[in-house]
Amino acid sequence: MGGAETLLANSLAPGGLCGFTDNVLVYLRGDSRLLGVLDPAVKTVCLDYRGGTDLPGALLRLRSLILEENPDVVHSHLTHAGLYTHLVCPKSIPHVHTLHIAYSMDTATSRVLLSLERLLHFGSRRCNVICLSEFLKDDLLQHVSFRGAAYVLNNFVADRFFSGCAREYGLDRRDLRLVAAGRLMAQKNFEYLLDVFARCVDREIYLDIYGTGDTRRFEDAVSRGNLRVRMMGECADLAPVLRGYDLFVMPSKFEGFPLSLFEAMASGLPAMVSDIAPLRSIVADNAQYLDLGDPGRTAETLVSILEKKIDINCFARKATALAGRIARRERYIEGLLSIYQRLGRS
Repeated sequence: MGGAETLLANSLAPGGLCGFTDNVLVYLRGDSRLLGVLDPAVKTVCLDYRGGTDLPGALLRLRSLILEENPDVVHSHLTHAGLYTHLVCPKSIPHVHTLHIAYSMDTATSRVLLSLERLLHFGSRRCNVICLSEFLKDDLLQHVSFRGAAYVLNNFVADRFFSGCAREYGLDRRDLRLVAAGRLMAQKNFEYLLDVFARCVDREIYLDIYGTGDTRRFEDAVSRGNLRVRMMGECADLAPVLRGYDLFVMPSKFEGFPLSLFEAMASGLPAMVSDIAPLRSIVADNAQYLDLGDPGRTAETLVSILEKKIDINCFARKATALAGRIARRERYIEGLLSIYQRLGRS
């Protein structure tokens, strides 16, 4: 589960879309704790996809469901769902797809699937795409012969993350506690943080990393280097956890509109993020930036924060204000309904 799944579930939680629309949530297989987040009014359907040769059957079941429900709009998230839905959705029913990461930077999706998406989905005049930032929209239009309609709608943070006040890092503090969150995959680049912490092992600077995936290689590196890093695994709800830290750090190689970053900002934490174009475009001067090519410089910055040579409280205030302006659920729901109304059948 990542930001896309969380965004979808939170939009269908009590107080969200269900106050305005009837909703059917369709997913391929398995179970998820996010099903427990949904408003009871949401109808859920599992396609029981069994993998491999069952894909044609799953697509037929999806098409049958769409024909049976006859919705005004079909909305998909992530590449597989977007392509599959485009293939089976009747032309008479508008389909809109949310693009979660910069198209040109997506190294996690197979080249074959991206090619099919570009040819069969994005090349269609009836393709409608929601991009989570202006940068994602511009990147898509620059790298794809896109023939449809593209909208911009920022991601949002669940209300429980908004603490109402910025975190204060006191002058009397003798330690610095960092937090990172995300799946343990190459895109998130948590190995970079291990390089950083290998350079400040003699300082009272600590890091906790929350996320699912294979923790063994990280734990081995932490043990060998005696690093002040802990692999915390999955956390069902980060909202109460984040407020126990001083600084959120995100060393990602590429991102779209990262939910974990804005959850931390909404919680009052200052942020230190990768100096990459997608993040610059949405965060601007409201965070500090990491040089991904120089972990030593990042270690020096952390030491300067610990020694109060850098004031992170101003960044905490900026981060809290930014999240409040652009990452509220009501803003997202209003924008999404506007898009649905433009696409909906008369």
